[in-house]
Amino acid sequence: MTKPIERETSRRGRATIEKLLEVTINELDRVGLAEVDIESLLRKSKISKGSLYHHFGSKNGLLAAAEAQQFMKYLKREGETFRKLIEDCKSKQKFIDLVAAVMKITRLEANIDFRKKRVRAIAMSFNDENLAQVLKNAQIDVTQYLAGSFQIAKNRGWVKPDTDLMALSYWIQGVFIGHIMLDITEQTEHEEAWSEVAFQALQPFLAAD
Repeated sequence: MTKPIERETSRRGRATIEKLLEVTINELDRVGLAEVDIESLLRKSKISKGSLYHHFGSKNGLLAAAEAQQFMKYLKREGETFRKLIEDCKSKQKFIDLVAAVMKITRLEANIDFRKKRVRAIAMSFNDENLAQVLKNAQIDVTQYLAGSFQIAKNRGWVKPDTDLMALSYWIQGVFIGHIMLDITEQTEHEEAWSEVAFQALQPFLAAD
């Protein structure tokens, strides 16, 4: 059984992490990544520099974790919108049209920015166990929610019954992250073809009429 002092220590640790991330995200929104001041973050959060380094390893670790949280919150908002649109679909064709439309919004500036942040955070997490844990927990939550949205379509017979919805949700997210290659090269002439290829790759998971 976990001792009371251990549970309290764990609770305080989570509270420290959440507070630092909250303050940092607010600062990122206010001044941008380049202008974030670590001393200002510590004053506003009332958390020591030692706690920051204990939980995030470095300033860069904290900033990467905050960016990751920003991205996951963005994905959650987008996920909630996507679920509502699925719920409102009245036919399989409407669902297919919805999926096709989603595949075509990758060039929005907000999507490009968040892809960059997500890739940066993922890269840093390979050398930062604390950041890796933050990403892991957030990623599982987002993927489970997306799988729940596809479950609605599956229940209506629009997704093949033997489809692993968690695997499908991870795959789709991977496709969108992979768009970073087009972001880097800026070869926008391939954008429409990319969207079509991505949509066609999804077709095998959709139930036949």
